[in-house]
Amino acid sequence: MEIMKSRPGESLATFSRRAHRHARGTAVVLFLTPQDTLQEAARRMHEAFSESMTLGLESVRIFDGDHLDEDRMMLFLFGKEDPDILADAMLLENISEAPVQYVLEVQRKVCGLGVANMDTVCLEFCTNSEGKLVTTLTAMLAPLGVPLFGGTAFHTDVMVKDPLTVRFQVAWQGRVYEDACIALFLKNLHGRAMLFREIFYAARPGAPMHLATKVDLQTRRLIELDDRPAADVYSEETGIGKDRILEHVLDRPIGRMLGSEVFVISMRGVEPDGSVSTVKTVNLNDAIYILDSEDYDRIAQETSERICREVPHRMFVFTIECYHRYQYYERHGITEQVVCARSASLGSYYGAVSGGEQLRGQNANQTGLFLVFEGKEGTIHEIE
Repeated sequence: MEIMKSRPGESLATFSRRAHRHARGTAVVLFLTPQDTLQEAARRMHEAFSESMTLGLESVRIFDGDHLDEDRMMLFLFGKEDPDILADAMLLENISEAPVQYVLEVQRKVCGLGVANMDTVCLEFCTNSEGKLVTTLTAMLAPLGVPLFGGTAFHTDVMVKDPLTVRFQVAWQGRVYEDACIALFLKNLHGRAMLFREIFYAARPGAPMHLATKVDLQTRRLIELDDRPAADVYSEETGIGKDRILEHVLDRPIGRMLGSEVFVISMRGVEPDGSVSTVKTVNLNDAIYILDSEDYDRIAQETSERICREVPHRMFVFTIECYHRYQYYERHGITEQVVCARSASLGSYYGAVSGGEQLRGQNANQTGLFLVFEGKEGTIHEIE
C-alpha cells in the first residue's frame, strides 16, 4: 500500500496530475478530501485512476502522523499485486430501504480475497441509516469471519443548519451519492487486522437507568424517558437547565447500555415539547444512561498501551474519530497533544474525522476507532 498527500496550497487539478503518475498497477484508491471538494475530487480521482476503483469522502480533519490537516487531500493506493494489503471495493445504494440486496456481491468480494483468518476487515463509510446498514452488513459479514469498521460522512453545516436538510455524500467512480455506502474490503498479508474502540464516558456508580418509552425513528427524536419528556429527565438528574443541555454534549452525553458496554449517543437539539433530537437513533425500550466524562489522558494512554501490547508489530493504523471528540480536544486545548501522543505510541497513523462510528454490529457517537494492521515485514510507502 502507498499513501500520497497533496502539498500545502496545491490545487486539486495539480495534485490529480501528479497522482496520475502512480495509476499504473493501482487497483483501488481511497481518498479523503477537505469539505466542499468532494464532487471535484471524485471526478479528478476517477480521471487520474481511470482503470482503478476510486472511492472517497470529505473529512473535517485528516489524521496524518503527528498532526491534523484541514486543507489537504490524502490517497491510499492499493496495488493490483500489492505485497502488503489486498483490497476490493463496492458501492451500496438505497441503504435506507434495501441494503440486503447486496448480500451476494458482498460475499463475492470477501471470498475473492481468500479465506478470512482474523486478517480481513470491511472498512465502510455511509451517509445515513447506520442502524439498518450495520445490522445488515454484520449479518452478511459475520459468517465469513469479517468484522465491520467504519464511519458516517459528515459536514459542519449540520452544526448550523437543520440536520434533516443537510445531505451527506460519499464518492464512487467519479460521482457522489446520497443514501449510500462505500465499502472497502482489506486483507492483511502479514498478520491480523485488529479493531479497537475508545470512549471516555461512563455511567457514574449508582446512576439510574432510564427506559426510552417514546421515540420517533424518522426524525431521530428521543421523546420520552420513563414516560416523561426526555429533556425533563435529563435536566432533573444533572441539574442542567433544559436551555443549556446542548452545551454539555461533550461532557454529559447520553448512552445506550448493551450488557456491560456503553454506546454513546450525541444530542443535537432540544425541542419545545421536551424531546431530544439525537445523532444516533434511539430505539423504543433502549436502556439509556446519562454519562459522565472520565480522565481522557488515562484512557488514551491505556488504549495505546493495549494496542501496543496486543499488536506489538504494527504495519499501519487507520483511525476514525467523531467530530464531537475533535471538539472536545479543541475545547480543552489538547488536540496537538493527543495526536502527537498517538503517533509516538502507534507509529504510522492516519485517518478521518466522521459524524458517527460503526464497529462490528454497533453504531455509536463520540467514539474513537482504530484499525491496526499487524506485521513487521510489510511496509507502507509515502509518495512524495
